Amino acid sequence: MKSTFLKYSIVLFILFSVASCSEDDSSEINETAQSGITNEIFKRVNEHRESIGLSQLVRDASADKLAVEHTQYMVFKNTASHDNFKKRSNTLRASENATGISENVAYGFPTAKSVVYTWLKSTGHKKNIEGDYTKTGIAAFKNSNNKYYFTQIFYK
Repeated sequence: MKSTFLKYSIVLFILFSVASCSEDDSSEINETAQSGITNEIFKRVNEHRESIGLSQLVRDASADKLAVEHTQYMVFKNTASHDNFKKRSNTLRASENATGISENVAYGFPTAKSVVYTWLKSTGHKKNIEGDYTKTGIAAFKNSNNKYYFTQIFYK
């Protein structure tokens, strides 16, 4: 009996150790990839704004959090959307006293350069990038097919 209990205990210990290591490692990899591409989007958007005489945006933790949540939602739903935008807007109005809010979303672009380039070729997305905003939040996550979903929130 003692021997059986010991065997099960060892097996359970190994399983929990493996699960937590692989989960932590993939989480760190996802965060690193997310951070790299979002920093590049942030840089490219600010370079564009600066090139046309606009002030640079400041990265904002509240907007980043909402962008992350929405991007994860899009990955889960497997579709790019502005679902629940009003809820995100109301959150920023209440918590940050935001007076103007917009967002860009996208799916399937492999690089920051390609998504920002495409947003700038689209009238509505370009209007958001060039809008009278001071803060931004950005998120990018890959789905199971290794395709990115993007959200960029702008507010003042």
